[in-house]
Amino acid sequence: MGKSGASAVEEEKLVEEIDRLRDKIVETKDYRRSLIDEVKKLREERRRLVEERRKLIEEIRELREERSRVLEKLATLKEERSRLVEDLSKKKEQLKIVRQLAEKEGNVAKLSLRRLQKRLEELEWRQMTSVLSPHEEKRLVEQIARLEELVEKVKKAREQMITAMELEAEIKAIRIRLREVVDKIRELREKAGELKERLKALSEQVTSLTNQVNSLTEAINERSAKIDEATKELDSLYSRYRELMIKLKELKVARQKGIELEAIETKRKQIQEKMKRGEPLSLEELKLLYGEF
Repeated sequence: MGKSGASAVEEEKLVEEIDRLRDKIVETKDYRRSLIDEVKKLREERRRLVEERRKLIEEIRELREERSRVLEKLATLKEERSRLVEDLSKKKEQLKIVRQLAEKEGNVAKLSLRRLQKRLEELEWRQMTSVLSPHEEKRLVEQIARLEELVEKVKKAREQMITAMELEAEIKAIRIRLREVVDKIRELREKAGELKERLKALSEQVTSLTNQVNSLTEAINERSAKIDEATKELDSLYSRYRELMIKLKELKVARQKGIELEAIETKRKQIQEKMKRGEPLSLEELKLLYGEF
């Protein structure tokens, strides 16, 4: 096998290696492209989850503010409830004392104050206008004194009745307000409990989303590292590909030169045979024979 034949074999092997290398480059580029597509999708998913988490965190902040307002209102109502309970206890004790005093007066409060005052005026008028014996004067003065005392008792009993009625009205109003406050406290407690459960559920969702985001970040970092490796591998493959292409070009040039040299050598032998036969040679044949080509 001549030099051109050996060169052709080497060139063929080189072409085969270049083909394999080209296939590897295509394969690696496809692999890297698939990784890039995956990273893009993962980043879009992570961005969606981060936005969803941001909205949940904002909702949690608003709910915490609302719950804080509810708890503040609840504390205020509890203070009012304690004050109402204390006031109710005091008013009931006052009412008890007033009723006890009223019971001591018996039915005095039922007497007609107007009649008593009218009778007292009559007796006082009699005392001022009538001529009375000392005995009658004494008895009249005693009657007036008893009436005056009775009038005072009736007035006092009436005042106690009014006080009792006022206390009863105040107690009723306190009880109504206390019932309203107790109902409102129960309502706010339920609302605070609902907000607490809602906050707990949202916090769990945020934790879950954070875990998903972290998992996606790890996946993105893992694939990004593979992309870097694939890029480095492609750089290496391209570098090797360029080297082989240069070598292939050199082989083709060398082989072509070898073919040309072989053709020249064959032609030269033909000219030598012609010269041996004594046949005349052309100028081009002489140049070829003596190396001027």
